[in-house]
Amino acid sequence: MKKLKVRKIGNSLGSIFPKDWEVREGATLNYEVDKKNHKVIIDLNYIDIEHDRNLIEKSFSDFEKHEYLSEKDMQAKFGKYGWTK
Repeated sequence: MKKLKVRKIGNSLGSIFPKDWEVREGATLNYEVDKKNHKVIIDLNYIDIEHDRNLIEKSFSDFEKHEYLSEKDMQAKFGKYGWTK
């Protein structure tokens, strides 16, 4: 079983999460305390959903600013790379 070290941060306690958990600064983690079995369960499923939502919202911002290319424009710009082939 892997371990997380708990540290004092100001008047609170905290821990540093491993990079491979892909927890981002400012993230809000969902957790559940199981006092009967002395466990804390941290739910990281939201991270993928939040990341995808941000990518989608960012991509739609181009449409709001009318910054997009038509199919014809894409072919003219990227045809030499095999666009539409």
